[in-house]
Amino acid sequence: MPVKKIEKQDLLRLCWEVFNRHGYHGTSVSMLAEATGLGKSGLMHHHLSKESLMRAVVEYAQETMRSMVFSVAQEDLPPEQRLEKLLRRQNRIVKMERRGCFFANTALETGRDGWFNEPIQAIWDEWKAAVAGILSAIMPPEEAANTAYRLLCEYEGTIIMYKVSNDEQHLERFVERAVGLFGKKMYKGVDEG
Repeated sequence: MPVKKIEKQDLLRLCWEVFNRHGYHGTSVSMLAEATGLGKSGLMHHHLSKESLMRAVVEYAQETMRSMVFSVAQEDLPPEQRLEKLLRRQNRIVKMERRGCFFANTALETGRDGWFNEPIQAIWDEWKAAVAGILSAIMPPEEAANTAYRLLCEYEGTIIMYKVSNDEQHLERFVERAVGLFGKKMYKGVDEG
């Protein structure tokens, strides 16, 4: 029987969907093999274990976040528009099948074991840096970094509220609050001047 071929990016995307839908522990090699159409031996040809495949999926998810979401921070737009666009792009990923944040889902499930903590912490650090870079247009760098940290924590909580309630208004209100920082800071700056 001929060996089925699949592009690496397609394999990782399909596996990402399965891991995010069922969790690391709830996903079997059989489920991954079925999703990719490779069969167990074909899948294991690419990765020697479920853990090594998950590591590759985490890296793929990181690259997706960098290219789809974090890249917005460097666009030639006013800072408040960059922040809104960044958050709306991330919301699109979060709303796919109401999966939420892949990194938070994985951290909640496997964080105590520490298997994927390092790359998850790295992507959250990148998120904070991208948002702090945008916020630095209206506040000093240290305040921007602290605000970005608070926004990350609030955003992850917002995602949980959205997943539990299936009410997208949680996500919308978060975007409004985050972008509203620009109005508050700019208005405060006018009052102080």
